[in-house]
Amino acid sequence: MNDMNVSDAKDCFAYKNNKCTILKSNKCEGTECGFYKTKDEFKLGQKKALERILSLDKQKRDYIIETYYGGKIEVI
Repeated sequence: MNDMNVSDAKDCFAYKNNKCTILKSNKCEGTECGFYKTKDEFKLGQKKALERILSLDKQKRDYIIETYYGGKIEVI
C-alpha cells in the first residue's frame, strides 16, 4: 500500500483503531478497496437505503425492519 492510500484509509467509514472493521484482513487497501467509502458517502448510502425501505408497502417494510433491524429503525 502506498502512502496516499494509508492517508485515504483514515477517511474510510470502516477504518477504526488502525484497522478495517469490515474485512478480516489486516491489509488495508485504502481507496483501492471495494468497500472504501468516506463517512459522508456511508451516511448518504444509509439514508438512501432507509428511504427505499420506507417507500415499500407495509408488509415488506415491516418484514425488513423486523428481520434486519430487530424491529426498530432509526429515522435519520
